Amino acid sequence: MLSKILYKRPRLEAALSALDRGRLKLPVVNPRGLFDGFDRHPVTLTALPSGPWSSPLADVVTLVKIALSIKPHRVLEVGSYRGFTTKLLAEHTPADAAVVAFDQDPRHGAAYRDTPLAKKIERRVGKVTREAFANDAPGSYDLIFLDADHLYGAVKQDTEVLLPLLAPMGVFVWHDYGNWGRFSKKNGVPEYLHEVAQSRPVASVGGTLLAVHSPAWASGEGAKRLAAAREDGIRDTPLEDPWETGSLRG
Repeated sequence: MLSKILYKRPRLEAALSALDRGRLKLPVVNPRGLFDGFDRHPVTLTALPSGPWSSPLADVVTLVKIALSIKPHRVLEVGSYRGFTTKLLAEHTPADAAVVAFDQDPRHGAAYRDTPLAKKIERRVGKVTREAFANDAPGSYDLIFLDADHLYGAVKQDTEVLLPLLAPMGVFVWHDYGNWGRFSKKNGVPEYLHEVAQSRPVASVGGTLLAVHSPAWASGEGAKRLAAAREDGIRDTPLEDPWETGSLRG
């Protein structure tokens, strides 16, 4: 009953979330230390996203900068909506890269449809199941971005379907790792990712709602780089001297 009430009263949900400071437990990383050339890569915006389901611009730019850093040849976006993020990923990946945009709504992708860029993007419509990706070889995607249903069960199922498709040196990015929707049950991303982090290297990107994982960070030099990119301090704790941090401002 409480979850139904909070679902309809977002302000009350936000107030309760503000008291729930200990919810986000993933280590926080600065992408500047994790992805080579992160700050040097320019991102060109020709349009701003529209619609309530569009990802915040800071998160989209951070994702695109990650793509520019790792230069993926195959990209998968699940939860494409209007296609603004898809468009930017297609514009900022190598010319021979392939971008797959997947969404259950057949209307998705309006941002790039009927444009020359559409030739680089493969639109797929459907629900996330193993059968839907049966023709994609294991380890065939260098970058996967998941921004679909945020309910705990949906995030768990989608991740379990998609993780085997990630290349050994690839990067998996989740959206909405944030302190909202816990009491209304609308957002189970944090709770699920805390479970994933028990067996895989997962971190949140400071200043954003993004969480990232790569199999390459599990050991060796990758693990050292991940550890070096971790930011000191506690999330959402005011700093005595703001000059002491280089965290992103999202």
